[in-house]
Amino acid sequence: MSQDTQNSPSSAIIAKEEFRPIDISIAGTPHRIVCPVDEIKNLEHGAEYINHKIRDLRREIKHKTPTNEEFLVLVCLELYDEVQALKTQITKTDDEKAKVAAMIDKINQQARSML
Repeated sequence: MSQDTQNSPSSAIIAKEEFRPIDISIAGTPHRIVCPVDEIKNLEHGAEYINHKIRDLRREIKHKTPTNEEFLVLVCLELYDEVQALKTQITKTDDEKAKVAAMIDKINQQARSML
């Protein structure tokens, strides 16, 4: 393929379609993020989720007005806790699946030995 074909306007359009700048706001601060087109909705939902967490924290914290940075630190810590809880849940589920598979194998072996 020649260089002219690779640098054609149609290839530039395709490249532009793959990523798009998206404006989001987190804690009232605007951010422009260049995002893969197929991840735009996920990015927007993520920003909404974080803003929801910040609103919840604002309602819970009384007698103090944390800065946006402090809220973001608290949100990060809450998200870390959520991730750890999910990892623990996945590990337990994997362990249970392994136990069930071992029990099925044992039942199958016992059934074969009876035949």
